[in-house]
Amino acid sequence: MLLAETEEQWVHARAVFARLRHRSLDTTRPLTEEQFLLFTLAELVAKVAHNAAGVRPPFDHDSGWRIGPVAYRLGEAAGNHQFQGQLAKALGGWPEDV
Repeated sequence: MLLAETEEQWVHARAVFARLRHRSLDTTRPLTEEQFLLFTLAELVAKVAHNAAGVRPPFDHDSGWRIGPVAYRLGEAAGNHQFQGQLAKALGGWPEDV
């Protein structure tokens, strides 16, 4: 299921978040830095979708603001500087200290 694809899917976001978090915290199968950032990004998207659906209780109100920086770090961890540049351009620039 593509969670963010349609509003009808957003009500499932808390369950998706729980599955993602359970896997990311599984110490028997540690994640690489790149995988950790990918899971973090997916968790943030699930939080935003959950909040947008208006389901209670809401997740952190600032989850959406963390998506850009995590995506930028994911590009760095993956060695994809082209992606980082495209992301910075799409967002209208990027602070040097991120």
